[in-house]
Amino acid sequence: MEYDLIISGGTVIDGSGSEGYAADLAIKNGRIARIGDLKEASAARTIDAAGKVVTPGFVDLHTHLDAQIGWDPLMSSSSYHGVTTALIGNCGVTFAPVGKENRRYMAQLMESVEDISADAIMDGLPWDWSSYGEYLDSVQSMRPALNVVGLAGHSAIRFEAMGDRSMDEGVQANDKELAQISQMVKESIEEGAVGFSTSRFLLHTVPDGRCTPGTWADLRETQAIQKALVAGGGEGAIFQSANDFKTRRDTELEMFRQATDLGCHVLFSGG
Repeated sequence: MEYDLIISGGTVIDGSGSEGYAADLAIKNGRIARIGDLKEASAARTIDAAGKVVTPGFVDLHTHLDAQIGWDPLMSSSSYHGVTTALIGNCGVTFAPVGKENRRYMAQLMESVEDISADAIMDGLPWDWSSYGEYLDSVQSMRPALNVVGLAGHSAIRFEAMGDRSMDEGVQANDKELAQISQMVKESIEEGAVGFSTSRFLLHTVPDGRCTPGTWADLRETQAIQKALVAGGGEGAIFQSANDFKTRRDTELEMFRQATDLGCHVLFSGG
């Protein structure tokens, strides 16, 4: 057979911004080999896409599918709608790095922020990791239908370094704690995380009503984290943040400026 797959008769939207056009698309060895009129070509498999749209896979930059992978490796409904790559670990809420004694609390934190049952999270994941690299290995073993890339979360990292006081307003990391936070960020990037996420959004709370770890971190801490991102992965690492623009707009914008000056790519949302 000339090709592995031909998708025929669809309207191709190629992502360039140009208008859609009717064409066939051939795939060989997992890559697009040809686009055009392939009526005379042969393939091991053909999909009739007449009346349908053929597009590149979508990249979803803001998901909370972290736990769902464990019981739904199809990662529905994202996989039903053309998403082929999902970024997990947004808003500082992640499951790694984590010590064994803190696993349950990370599940409860996710339940509090994203309304996903902590019991389901604990039962649905193997929890056979502590470092971020081990976490990614575990995710891969679940055979997710989508490409999965992850952010190392502020909540997990700050809680590991500071414990319960990581959520207290007005409490900042001391020098030893900040060094530990920075080291965990750097190691997570070196082990495969594509970036770091935090939440400063005041409606993101833990079960006792306090804001999630990282909410009250000062610019000294966030800049140290941004430096660790670049040290671990070079320029272009992602710094994602859910922000408090209502009461700390100037601080949030300064945090972004510091990140971009250091070479980070900034993703943000907020109220």
